[in-house]
Amino acid sequence: MNIDRKHLITGGLLAFVAVTAVTIGVKETRHARAVATAEAVRALPAKAPAEQPATIIVTYFHTNARCMSCLKIEDLTNATMTTRFADPIAQKRVVWRVVNVDEPENSHFLKDYGLYTKSVVVSEVKSGKEVRWKNLEQVWPLLNEPASFQDYVEREVRAFLGTA
Repeated sequence: MNIDRKHLITGGLLAFVAVTAVTIGVKETRHARAVATAEAVRALPAKAPAEQPATIIVTYFHTNARCMSCLKIEDLTNATMTTRFADPIAQKRVVWRVVNVDEPENSHFLKDYGLYTKSVVVSEVKSGKEVRWKNLEQVWPLLNEPASFQDYVEREVRAFLGTA
């Protein structure tokens, strides 16, 4: 029995060594292929990263004090943005937001855009940097002409989208 047991143990160890050798061989072959593929990819000419399209940000700036006219500007701008720019907003090409400049973290906008009253500002951001902006000053004179107001805001935003 001792000899049979030795043969069984020897056979088992030989089988273990054989399986281990085959496993190592397969892993080495896979590794060699992966290295070859990686080197081949590195040898390809590098593509220039695709430039992200600009984002157009439309912001209504207000303060804590809000009169009926100020609220009307916000409502008309909101209606324009949500109806006439629904697709660009959904695609994140256009961002519509309302910002209170009386909040300390937003007070810098007063200086950034030279704001002295409630305003609608359109800006273009490329690669995380604002490249241009425009204060839509005609929102006040057009306040009592909703269709003209909305056409004006749409025209200005589309002008930014067209060149972005």
